[in-house]
Amino acid sequence: MVNVGKLFGTNGVRLEFTKGNYDPGFLVKLAGAVATYVNAGDVLLGFDVRVTSLPLVGVLYGVLSMYGINVDVIGPLPTPIHQYLTKAWGYRAGIMVTASHNPPHYNGIKLMDSNGVEVSRRVEEEVETIFFNGRYKETVDYRDIGAVRFINVEEGLRDYRDHLLSIINDEPIRRRGFRIVADFANSVNSIALSYVLRGLNVKVYSINGHLDGEFPGRNPEPRPENLNVASRAVVESSADFGVAYDGDGDRSLFIDEKGNVIWGDRTGTILALSMIKNGDKVVTPVSSSVVVKWAVEGAGGRVIWTRVGSVDVSHKVIEEGALCGFEDNGGFIWPKHHPVRDGVSTTLLMMKVLSEEKAKLSELNARMPAMLTARERMEMSRDLAGKIVEALKGRNWGGEVITIDGLRVNYTDSWFLVRPSGTENLLRVVIEASSSDRFNTLRHEVMNSIEKELKKYSGVTSNTE
Repeated sequence: MVNVGKLFGTNGVRLEFTKGNYDPGFLVKLAGAVATYVNAGDVLLGFDVRVTSLPLVGVLYGVLSMYGINVDVIGPLPTPIHQYLTKAWGYRAGIMVTASHNPPHYNGIKLMDSNGVEVSRRVEEEVETIFFNGRYKETVDYRDIGAVRFINVEEGLRDYRDHLLSIINDEPIRRRGFRIVADFANSVNSIALSYVLRGLNVKVYSINGHLDGEFPGRNPEPRPENLNVASRAVVESSADFGVAYDGDGDRSLFIDEKGNVIWGDRTGTILALSMIKNGDKVVTPVSSSVVVKWAVEGAGGRVIWTRVGSVDVSHKVIEEGALCGFEDNGGFIWPKHHPVRDGVSTTLLMMKVLSEEKAKLSELNARMPAMLTARERMEMSRDLAGKIVEALKGRNWGGEVITIDGLRVNYTDSWFLVRPSGTENLLRVVIEASSSDRFNTLRHEVMNSIEKELKKYSGVTSNTE
């Protein structure tokens, strides 16, 4: 259940819909708090393919309408398209029912402001205050109950595609004639990508392309260990590259033509370098590689670090007027299109860059220093994960210490990050180094330190994924 006093995690509100572990009344109160914040105006309500999405949609539009708010329902569709339409069609706010990359028993909401960007941390706190204080606006007379309409998804796809192709020169893409492998994780980008690519001379080999809220093909989080099938398919089909999406379609992890999965901070750097000019700002969270800093500064740009979470990256991109923002998990934010991460637009940008550079993805990746990287996920409560991080902050690590989000320590040849997950009961650990000796030494030091802290808590054991 949600911690008292806190609803929002790194990206939205998440719940686990397992037997006896959720309260429908909580959902009604949450919808009432959102309605009180929105106050008046129309809301665009979108949803993904999760088994629990339609029940949540029903609760949300039912409660919102009783507070006098008109609700347009559209879906299933990817979060980035919902976000674009929230702004383009002039809504007061948007609500997306999704749990993004989480396993199928999770679901929740992401709340968008009128600009189609997830609301700021300040607004999240405002909604939480309404929820926990119970200070809801009055429900309306039956004559004033808000209207509920259901919008055809194709209307949204058409407007989204028209805008995207108006700002991307697609002629190089057409000439190249790409062959790509796309792993859709049985979710919503299988609807969007095929629609957007129509007429662009791109052949798509689809994996996990049928919609299924149980995500039978793979875990909806695109991580290298989940993408073995896609990697093999890229090589066996002689594709130019592969791309794997998460559950709501806002993240894209790329696979080069040799079948190697490339983390998002490296592909984000490739895209940033293709458009960067002297003095441009690039925003990325503390979970991203130090290679980002080396490459961007080498091209005359400046890196701005943020907390982990696309909410923080998006708002910093807007605040700083940045060229772009990106995350190691495959989220890329291109404000010329819309200042949110977007898997489909990122795929188009990658094709554009590869066409213009007349290069293979592996070749562009090889232009950056090679690093050994480990991204560990240790199962434990978020409360315990926070205590571990605080204990580690008390040590003298001998490097440049950054505590924007968890504990990050930079060295001349390596770095590491330890932080509690904002969406799951996990401690996340990232370790990266330029040599195997340094990597093994640093990994041993960091993981041993974590295990020592864990032993201080009676009966606690860790499970490293």
